[in-house]
Amino acid sequence: MTTTGQTTSIEDYFARLQALIRPVPADTAAVQAGLVLAEAVTAQSAVPPQDNSAMDGFLTLPLDAPCSLQVIGDVPAGTPPLSPTPGTAVRIMTGAAVPDGFKGLVIPVEDTDVSAGPAPLPEAVTIHRLPPRNHIRRRGSHIAIGQEIAGPATLIDAPLLATLLSAGISTAQVHRIPRVAVIATGEELLSGLLPDSNGPMLDALIAATGPVSITRLCCGDDPSELRRVLDSVVQAEGGCDLIVTTGGVSAGAFDVVHAVLSQQADCAWFGHVEQRPGAPQGHALWAGVPVVCLPGNPVAAFVSAHLYLTPLLRSLRGLPRPAGPLDRPALRAVAGADFPGAKYPFIQPCLIEFDGTVTAAPPPGPRMRSHHVGALPGTRGFALITEPRAAGDELTVYPY
Repeated sequence: MTTTGQTTSIEDYFARLQALIRPVPADTAAVQAGLVLAEAVTAQSAVPPQDNSAMDGFLTLPLDAPCSLQVIGDVPAGTPPLSPTPGTAVRIMTGAAVPDGFKGLVIPVEDTDVSAGPAPLPEAVTIHRLPPRNHIRRRGSHIAIGQEIAGPATLIDAPLLATLLSAGISTAQVHRIPRVAVIATGEELLSGLLPDSNGPMLDALIAATGPVSITRLCCGDDPSELRRVLDSVVQAEGGCDLIVTTGGVSAGAFDVVHAVLSQQADCAWFGHVEQRPGAPQGHALWAGVPVVCLPGNPVAAFVSAHLYLTPLLRSLRGLPRPAGPLDRPALRAVAGADFPGAKYPFIQPCLIEFDGTVTAAPPPGPRMRSHHVGALPGTRGFALITEPRAAGDELTVYPY
C-alpha cells in the first residue's frame, strides 16, 4: 500500500518508522564494546576469584595488640598464597592471594616500621597499630558465580566489558553489527555540479551510533538506475538491514526516490511532516528491507537524521525502543539568545555552553534554513521550538 501527499506529526512519523524496524539477528560471539546483548549473561567466575589482600602490608594471624613479628616470606600478586604461623608475618601485596578462608588480617605497611615501596624483604616487622578491619577481600564478595551481570538489550560499553571479562564471560549472545546502505541521489551529484556532502555526513552520523557496516553509494535521477542500486544493496553478500536515501522525496518531476518507491515498494509513505526544516519525508520497504528517505537539503537531512535515524539505529541494534522522538538524553538550558516561534515545530541546532549554567543559542546570523550547512559547525544539540523563547528563558535541548 502506498500513501502520498499526506501531512502528519513528528510523533506519528517517528512511530511509523519504528514500526518498520526489527532488531538484527543474534549469534554467539566474543564480547566487545559497542555490541548489544541479546540474552541475559551470568557470572562464570567469582569476583574476586580468590580471597586476596586489599592492601600492601603484612598478613598475620589475629592479634590482640601491636607487636613485632618475624617476616617469613613474600606474596606478590599472581603467586600462590602463604600462611603465617604464630609469631610470624608474610609480606603481601595488594591483590595477592590469601589462603582460602584465612582468619587473620592484613596490617597496612603504613601502620608498621617498614617503609612503603620497593625494598628487600625485612627480617622482622614492628606493628604500630591494628587496623579497624581485616583488609581481606573474600572470594565472590563482589560478584558470585551465577549472578546476573546484565540483561538483554544492554549495550556493552567499557565498564560492562570490564565486568564481563572479570566475571569469566568472554562470549555471549549478541546482536550482530547492522549493515546499512546510504544512497545520495541527484543528477547534480553525478555531474559534479554539486559535491555529495550528505552521503559522507550521514555516514559519519551513522558510524557515531556504534559499530556498523556502511555501504555508501550515489545515484542520479534515472528510475532504472535507482532500482538497480536498491537491488544491488539488498542482494549483496550478507544482505542489508536498512537503506537510507537522501534527496528526491518531494513531488517534483525528477524526485526519483518518491517516484520509484511509491510505485514499486511496499509500505511506501511520502508526505509532509509538521516540522521545519525537513518537512518532505518518506519511507518504504524494498524487498523487505526498510528504506528511510531523508530530504536532500543538508540541514534538513542533518536534523532529520538526529530526530529519526539515530533512534532507528538503536532499535536496529537491539537496544530498547524509544517511546517517542524526544525519549533521549536532555538538558535544561537557559536561552542565550532569542528563539523565534514558527508556524510548525522548528528543529533548531544549538550552540551549547557549559559554564556553571547550561546556555543554548542558535548559531549567529539569520534564521537557519534548509541549505545553511555552514551554520551547523559548532552546534552540539537541538531544541524543538514550538513557541517563541526569549533570551533568559528556560528551554530543553537534546545533545547530539
